[in-house]
Amino acid sequence: MQNNINNVQQKKETDMSFAKIKGNLTSRIGRPVNFKTPKYVRARGGTPISGTIVDEVRATPEINTSPARKLKNNDDWGDYSFCAQLIKWGENNHSIRLAYWRRRAGEDWWEFAAQMTVNSDWREIEALLKRTLAKTGWFSDSPIIQ
Repeated sequence: MQNNINNVQQKKETDMSFAKIKGNLTSRIGRPVNFKTPKYVRARGGTPISGTIVDEVRATPEINTSPARKLKNNDDWGDYSFCAQLIKWGENNHSIRLAYWRRRAGEDWWEFAAQMTVNSDWREIEALLKRTLAKTGWFSDSPIIQ
């Protein structure tokens, strides 16, 4: 696996239990992760990669067990569960993925919706998160551009 994999298209599992989960959204720790080879990498002989989620955190874990709800209005996108996951690739190679699941209003299915997402080694993710959090003016109802 390359040190810096960003926005890699992730292969959808044929097992629908991966793509959709009925009811509560449970931990993904121990689950497999498969990244499809980007076309330009495949053209030069590159291969897909597989790993395992070894740890994860959720921004608002309580939403994962909240009951499905009815549509509020036509602009209601539903519920989103954002997470960061530590993925192990082989013996000593890890990356961090920032991803999300979506539950449409009126449905009781969580769907993996982060097929194109940020995934990279810890240094890259740490730099992104530190630089984001340093933008303290962003974190208010009236953001200030610094």
